[in-house]
Amino acid sequence: MSLSEIYLQDCERQGWQPDVNHQLALQQLEKIFETSQGFLAKIFKSPKPLGGYIWGEVGRGKTYIMDLFFNHIALNRKVRYHFTDFMQLVHQQLFDHKGDLIKTAKALRQAYDLICLDEFQVTEIADAMILARLFQTLFAQGIYFVTTSNTAPDDLYQGGLHHDRFAPFIPILKTNLEIIHLDSQNNIDYRRLDAQGVHHFKPETYAHLRDRFIQQLDKEDKIGLTFVIHQRSIHFPEASQTTLWVDFKDICEVAYGAAEYQAIAKQVKEVFLVNVPLLTAEHRDSAHRFITLIDCLYDEGVQLHLHAADAPDRLYQDHKHPLLPFERTASRLVQMEAQNLR
Repeated sequence: MSLSEIYLQDCERQGWQPDVNHQLALQQLEKIFETSQGFLAKIFKSPKPLGGYIWGEVGRGKTYIMDLFFNHIALNRKVRYHFTDFMQLVHQQLFDHKGDLIKTAKALRQAYDLICLDEFQVTEIADAMILARLFQTLFAQGIYFVTTSNTAPDDLYQGGLHHDRFAPFIPILKTNLEIIHLDSQNNIDYRRLDAQGVHHFKPETYAHLRDRFIQQLDKEDKIGLTFVIHQRSIHFPEASQTTLWVDFKDICEVAYGAAEYQAIAKQVKEVFLVNVPLLTAEHRDSAHRFITLIDCLYDEGVQLHLHAADAPDRLYQDHKHPLLPFERTASRLVQMEAQNLR
């Protein structure tokens, strides 16, 4: 059974309207894989492309398409990561291999034939500085990749520090992966369909959130939470074992990154995040951290209670310097709010 046929079965079972763009993307992925497994490919080793880079606006079904492909492709040596999780794995392996990219790539190749990466978005300089050499080495090892992103390859890491050192990564990506632009029929944001009952984001007052947090602490002991990441200790005093209260300035205006946010997201079940300001170009670093934090909380299914200066769609207000990933963040915040109301 083809991936398109499986997709149509999913649509019928879930009551979805089939989207021709989803079917075309699945057919492109299937064609890449069938070509890579063909007789000539086995003789002449892996042909180009070595997978697909699926990009498009938020909520267009990219993750669903990748996951359908991942779940039904006939490979045993495959793995799926969120991009930030994958980069944390890479940094750890580089540390273990004393910075040797070849050894790191070979270790990944020994474990996997296919790596799927969700939400490919470069925001951290530590990632940006190694991506060209890393992926050139991984592609040379013949590892297949399927990724999703809200950003076209040419727009990755726009305006980032030392962009000139990141820039060689873009042609490496475009040479080795099929670039698949995914849109949905009628420009639908499927993620927001899940929030149709919520007509607008309802701002929470600080006092109301504080009362709810205190009620939570009545059920658990206030112990504070300490995390040790890369031999660095960070402490949040306003916390129980599963619930965290934190001010924006204490989590997004300090030098934290994906490793810290992932540790938090894997530990707690509920986060009260307060005093989130309007974000502009002057807040670009903290806005990037906010994006990464929300990604980590969302991916781990953490319940978020947000006290912010405005609704998600209006939270980043510098139109002269747009922050491309923030559209995804706004969409996710709306969906998280909808889930809170259920």
